[in-house]
Parts: sequence; structure tokens; C-alpha cells
Amino acid sequence: MKFSLVSSDKPIIIVKAKVNGKGPFEFAVDTGACVTALSKRLAQELEISENPSTQKKGRGCCGEIDMTLTNVKSVKIGNVEARDIEVALMDLSSLSKAMKTELAGIIGYSFMKDHKVIIDYPNGRIFFERP
Repeated sequence: MKFSLVSSDKPIIIVKAKVNGKGPFEFAVDTGACVTALSKRLAQELEISENPSTQKKGRGCCGEIDMTLTNVKSVKIGNVEARDIEVALMDLSSLSKAMKTELAGIIGYSFMKDHKVIIDYPNGRIFFERP
């Protein structure tokens, strides 16, 4: 699948992903993120409810982050799909502002854990293969 970079000085990989069959939406790929995340804005748009009993604090590049954990039916990038996947719902507005692009989410470990991930920077491609 083709990806884009935010810019040459911010080499953040951006992919198009569908959530519960809707989209595509722009997601950053973060190989260091423990969980795949959705912006609270996207969660509201897709009517994904928050469960206050699962509120947690996480660490991100911008410091401590408030998040709520939930599951979604699916996250799909190209023809690769993760079903019944745990996601964190969080405010991504600061990150979107810093990257100068509106992020709907972050692809993290909970999506990538069942795949071999190959990033081909020179050709702008990312592959998710079953081992």
C-alpha cells in the first residue's frame, strides 16, 4: 500500500484506514505505540461509545495523554484487516496541529502484532504481511 509522509522534516507515515467499514481516514503509523488509537472526533462520528471505567493515562510524544479503551469491529488498511481490535480513544488535536494534518487515528501494536511490517521509504510503500 502507498503511504505519504507529513513532510521531509517530519517523516511520519500516513496511511488511509477504514474503521468498522467506514472511511478511509488518515492514520499515522507508529511502531512504538502499544495500541491503535482513534481520535475522539472520529469515535463520535462513527458512534463508538466511550466507557468511563476504562479511562487510563498513557505516554506519548507530547507527554501524558488521557485515553479510554474500547474495541471496534474492524480496522482495515488496503486489504489487511484486524477484527475485534482494542483501540484507545483520545484527543489527537495537539498531534494533528503539530503535524499540520488532521489525524483520525494512529496505527499501533494492536493492529501490527499479527503482521510482518515492511516499510519501503524510498518507494513510499508499507506492507503488512502475515508471517
